Amino acid sequence: MKTKRVDIIIPVYNVEPYLRRCLNSVLKQTFKHWRAICVDDGSTDGCPAILEEYAAKDSRFMVIHQANGGLSHARNEGMAVADAEYIMFVDSDDFIHPQTLELAVKLMERDGTDMVSWYKDVVYKNIQLRLFNKYNIDTVNSRPWRMPFRYKLSFVRSVVTDDALKFASDWRHPDIKFPIKHCYVWRHLFKRSLVKDIPFIKGLKFEDLPWWSELLVKPVKTTITHLPLYYYYENRKSISKATEGVERLQSQLIGLAYAQEKYEKYGDAERMALWSHNIKWAILSGSSRVLYKMPAGEETDRLVQHITELVKKGFFDDATKPIELKAKDAYYAVANGKKLTL
Repeated sequence: MKTKRVDIIIPVYNVEPYLRRCLNSVLKQTFKHWRAICVDDGSTDGCPAILEEYAAKDSRFMVIHQANGGLSHARNEGMAVADAEYIMFVDSDDFIHPQTLELAVKLMERDGTDMVSWYKDVVYKNIQLRLFNKYNIDTVNSRPWRMPFRYKLSFVRSVVTDDALKFASDWRHPDIKFPIKHCYVWRHLFKRSLVKDIPFIKGLKFEDLPWWSELLVKPVKTTITHLPLYYYYENRKSISKATEGVERLQSQLIGLAYAQEKYEKYGDAERMALWSHNIKWAILSGSSRVLYKMPAGEETDRLVQHITELVKKGFFDDATKPIELKAKDAYYAVANGKKLTL
């Protein structure tokens, strides 16, 4: 039987210090049937040359050069040329465990699922990087402590579900025994047929949120693991670190409103309730802290206007739990012109 291939979509923009580490982690995969679709999104540093260097050495690296259009546009361009059976995403300042593809493909084929989920290595992110930064130790060239560990499929703990939405949550401590925490697209292997018609919203920051929400409008059969296969690097120039609170909340509200329209159109009451509590209100509740410390300026004025429009549409009216109702009151207060204080 012909071995199926994985297309790895890697958007690249001005990440020269980290790019080789990312590409090397792909080269070291124990599963060899992959193609890395590297989309250079108008980089102005040494990234284009690095990409061409790797492509010249290994034909499995495919390079696309384009004018800067943002992360969503780069991912969409990668999706447009992907034709493998499976798709996954890797951000170019991050990297992956050598067995990531091997384990994910085996789990998907073993369980007959359409998606496999794993997680980031929290020891690397929360302990190793913090210690190294504290003592001025090189973090870019340091190998994660747990990377040499090799996993046996028979020992991998996992859950198989016919509906990933029942396990998806953005709460820090959700009432779910085996959660898919947060909406990052880099923590999954997908069947291409599952995601090929779901575009990322061009120009929107934190684009994972509406994309992930739209994916789960319909039940997705999924294998869930907590294998620490992804190494998330704290790049302070990345979108998630560089975007201030007001702009971040504005993007989140746009993404959530977009997703809610999808659930109203294509979902049902049960799915809407699951998504609303575990994703929408988890994000709205956490981000409501921004409302208490908004600086004066045009960005804040635009956010207040947007919140006011959402209030008029009843966007916040499905709050039911105490923490949701508290956040709802904060959004309503801002829409009514009140200045919130801690």
